[in-house]
Amino acid sequence: MVNEISKGLKILFILEFIIAYIYGITYLFFTEWYIEFVAWPYDDPIVGRMLGVSLMTFGTTSLIACLRKNWDTAKLAVELQIFWHILALFVVIGGAIILDLMEDIWIFVIILAPFLVAFLFFYIKELIKKS
Repeated sequence: MVNEISKGLKILFILEFIIAYIYGITYLFFTEWYIEFVAWPYDDPIVGRMLGVSLMTFGTTSLIACLRKNWDTAKLAVELQIFWHILALFVVIGGAIILDLMEDIWIFVIILAPFLVAFLFFYIKELIKKS
């Protein structure tokens, strides 16, 4: 297929799906346990569950884009992932600075930043290929 997404992007979509569902299920169904486990200073299970649903939605978006295999279809999913990861990093880092939680956020940065870089890489690679 001429417009098929690359194998690397397919792998990235699958990894995003897996990680999103691991965290999504944890936040959705085990919110109180997770808050206690990481000693998060705020206990708001509704927000945690909403985050879980959001993560699972983004994971599902990645899975659908991977299964459709077409860049024209996958492009929107990649753009959403890029935008979401930028905003998520901004919120995590900004919140950690404001609330003095810098030692607590590194796992999120370690997970979010590589995904952002990878989605940007494939997006730019596809734009260059099209021009």
